[in-house]
Amino acid sequence: MISQNRRSFFKTVIAAGAAMAVSGTGTLAGSAQAAPAGAISGVCLYAPGLGSARDFVESMQKSAPGEWSVQPLSGSLTDCYFQAALLFEDARRGRTNTFVGVLDQASFAVVHEAIVDRGGRFHYVTQNGPDRVTFSVEV
Repeated sequence: MISQNRRSFFKTVIAAGAAMAVSGTGTLAGSAQAAPAGAISGVCLYAPGLGSARDFVESMQKSAPGEWSVQPLSGSLTDCYFQAALLFEDARRGRTNTFVGVLDQASFAVVHEAIVDRGGRFHYVTQNGPDRVTFSVEV
């Protein structure tokens, strides 16, 4: 059996690690800079399991008019990782200047890793409801 002192030590270490992890996630996001009106060429990722991305794309069109490509993520989580990585790399090399998405939590975790693994940074990540995450990535 673990002594009381050891137990409180591990609780302290775990709590400190969790606090550092939470405070560190806020530093990953950069300040958002909007493209000039009508100059947006964007990619919108979405998880088909959440239904249509039409509402999200319509709100993006209203707040950021421009040309939008809607890309559903499909297949296994591994497929989603490589699909997101490819789309992000294409966006960085092409004329795309906006990369956003609406995903479930599992898909977002995979997409987040794919983008961060390629040196990407997020403008914002917002939890909308119990299983809906919206985000914007620096391109």
